[in-house]
Amino acid sequence: MNTRQFPLNRYVAAWLVHAYTAAGGVIGVFALLLAGDGETRQAFLLLAITTLIDATDGLLARRVRVSEVLPNFDGAQTDNVIDVLTYVWVPVFIMARESLLPHPAWVIVPVIAAMYAYGQVNMKTPDSFFLGFPSYWNVVALYLFWLRPEPAIALALVIIPAALTFVPTRYLYPSRNQILWKTTWGLGVIWLVMVAYLLWQDAPPQPVVVLSLFYPAYYFAASFYVDWRVRRGAIRAA
Repeated sequence: MNTRQFPLNRYVAAWLVHAYTAAGGVIGVFALLLAGDGETRQAFLLLAITTLIDATDGLLARRVRVSEVLPNFDGAQTDNVIDVLTYVWVPVFIMARESLLPHPAWVIVPVIAAMYAYGQVNMKTPDSFFLGFPSYWNVVALYLFWLRPEPAIALALVIIPAALTFVPTRYLYPSRNQILWKTTWGLGVIWLVMVAYLLWQDAPPQPVVVLSLFYPAYYFAASFYVDWRVRRGAIRAA
């Protein structure tokens, strides 16, 4: 048992970081309630907030060194529980409730893919990448909601990322890995601002919605490029 003592302010800071992480779960529950009431736009706004929390809580945790101060409380496990809610269950619920897929039974596809992803011991690899498509079903559901594509395209937007979950390629993990992190963070901030702007609109301009796809396109392209370079030994993960 770790009996090392730290100043009170370090314990307070560590618990505040855990509370910040936990806030994502609370917000995620309210997103689910809003989605159940048909307030889908507002639900996605809350999911955007949980995404921001998820992107930054690890940075804060390492800054405060919470694992050193509170070794008996695993924030990573809390984070995984919240991620399953906000990246999987709420988006899948929205897909079904909003009839974004040809039939509700198709939600089985992202559910199975997500269960496989979170069941992997090395879902987050030792070299600080995600392994396989990292269950960004909130993003998939968001663009299905905005674009309302034809059934065949809607299915492709679900089946392709689900299939990529089972392909062991690396995906960028910018809060941990420093490869392309400045570009990824910079573009990510721009994208989140665009998402927030679009979600405030009752009828978001479709050209702007399509333009906002620049970030998912960048993320996939950069991830595949980095995976290829790592496999060749041309770069080392940080």
